[in-house]
Amino acid sequence: MLTTLQIRNLAIADALEVELGPGLNVITGETGAGKSILVDAVGLVLGGRATAADVRAGAAEAVVEARFEGPELDAQLQALDLPTSSGELVIRRVVSRSGRGKVQVNGALATVGTLAQLARGLCELSGQHDQLGLLDPSTHLGLLDAFAELGPDRLRFGERHAALQAARRARDALDSSQADRARRAATLSEQIADLEALSASEGEEARLVAERKRLSGLERLRALCGAACEVLGDGEGGAVAEVGRAGARVHDAVGLDPALAPISEGLRAGLAELDEVRRGLARYLDGLEADPGRLAEIDDRLDLLRRAARRSACGCDALPALLEALRREHASLLAHAERISVSDAEVSRLLALAEAEATRLRASRQASAARFGRAVRAELARLGMSRTRFEVGMSQVALGPDGGDRVELRIGPNPGEPLQPLAHVASGGELSRILLALKRALAEVEGASTYVFDEVDAGVGGAVAEAVGRMLQGVASHKQVLCVTHLPQVAAFADRHLVVRKQVVRARTVSAVSELRDPGARRDELARMLAGATITDAALAHAAELLSGAAREHAGVVRRQVEQAARRVKVSRANATRGESPPKLRRAPGAAPPSGAACGDVRKTGPSAAHKG
Repeated sequence: MLTTLQIRNLAIADALEVELGPGLNVITGETGAGKSILVDAVGLVLGGRATAADVRAGAAEAVVEARFEGPELDAQLQALDLPTSSGELVIRRVVSRSGRGKVQVNGALATVGTLAQLARGLCELSGQHDQLGLLDPSTHLGLLDAFAELGPDRLRFGERHAALQAARRARDALDSSQADRARRAATLSEQIADLEALSASEGEEARLVAERKRLSGLERLRALCGAACEVLGDGEGGAVAEVGRAGARVHDAVGLDPALAPISEGLRAGLAELDEVRRGLARYLDGLEADPGRLAEIDDRLDLLRRAARRSACGCDALPALLEALRREHASLLAHAERISVSDAEVSRLLALAEAEATRLRASRQASAARFGRAVRAELARLGMSRTRFEVGMSQVALGPDGGDRVELRIGPNPGEPLQPLAHVASGGELSRILLALKRALAEVEGASTYVFDEVDAGVGGAVAEAVGRMLQGVASHKQVLCVTHLPQVAAFADRHLVVRKQVVRARTVSAVSELRDPGARRDELARMLAGATITDAALAHAAELLSGAAREHAGVVRRQVEQAARRVKVSRANATRGESPPKLRRAPGAAPPSGAACGDVRKTGPSAAHKG
């Protein structure tokens, strides 16, 4: 239930705080006073679209805060990984003129998309655009499913359908032409044969290039290494001989000064290493042999490797990996027919499961369609459309995400005329009443705990307007209702009556909201709605009669609710005596308080109050 709405710098509202209660909360006021600002504010905290034009002129940002209460809120917040607060939810949305907005849920930063997810279980807004939405048959299936409480069934079918679609996409990916597959397989066979004959190895090119460089520089290698051997030689003037003589002299000096021992050992070790280097060079020189044939072999091999790499558009080192990839693709093509057979079998299996689920869903819809039609017809009769026929039409279509059914609401407002789709026959006033009848029929089963109606009673008047008021009161016995209306017959049924007035404060136009607690003030407002600027005694008398009639109607509703509750208790006790389980009952989230009950406060506040919460 929405308990508090705070608004700052939204349109012509500078700072408002509105306290709401259970039952029917009605908002009235002259045209242009700013009634719809309250509805727009609710839309913003539920993820509605915001623009810089929403911000009050001269302000940098608009702020809307809403507090909801309800035992189910913690579960919803946990499902979205948001902080809980013992059945309380506070949403704060900032709309900036610069385009940068901010959303907070119970103090944690969130996104507008998160608000839209929360809205599904919090509140449902209905306005004149929803009347137009009724003309779209694609929305009718959802209405029937909501009435039949088929959410889990639709979810189960949706999972089946998604799996079927994925399998079909996988099957389509396999469905290239057989001729193309054969041509590709032949090409792969040739490529594989060539690469297998080549038998390239990773790093082979680098090894061949290094070997070729060595063979090409053979004479130079001999000259350099030979000269080095002469320098290191152990003959007269050679480095090995000279280091040996130096070592012998230092060794003799050790006898005179033992401190030279480490140097002597170092010379001895260096002489051994130097001699090993000389011997290594000598062995290397002995192994250097000219081999013109090997050089030609290397050139031919490099040419083969590089031509193969160019044909395959890769490097020489990638040829072994390419061969393995081609082998895998070739094997895959050879197994393609088998994969198609397996994929076909999987599609058939999933199609059978989806069709079975769709059949069960269709049976549930057919069982509920007649009940839904009867429920809406009963509500239409209460709205002055007792001779109107209403039917929920169903037809079978190809499987889609919501099943294999098409639902269309049909109406026959005139006796003797055939039923027609809503779009063909419904007037604006009829659409308003049909929308209310649908909401009344769905009130006990729809998940949202709060309904917001923005002038959905447009186009009706007289006795029908009073019936609309009774209808909204009926919806409010199951849901919290917030309704913007111009009809005094509707406002008379309010459990809480809010009035929006436009004022000029310091040369600026602002909207102010107040609650009419005093019966006399409510009567005067209804009289203004009846008579306009000049309130007559007749208008006041009529307004008083409207309030009296609504009070009697409300008392009757309360009495019937008490009687129904007593009957349920009696049935439950009887079942308990017989050892039976109590019947499953649909419980409304809350009942409306007595007409005129005081439920809180509505006041105009300063900017600091708009930040509370």
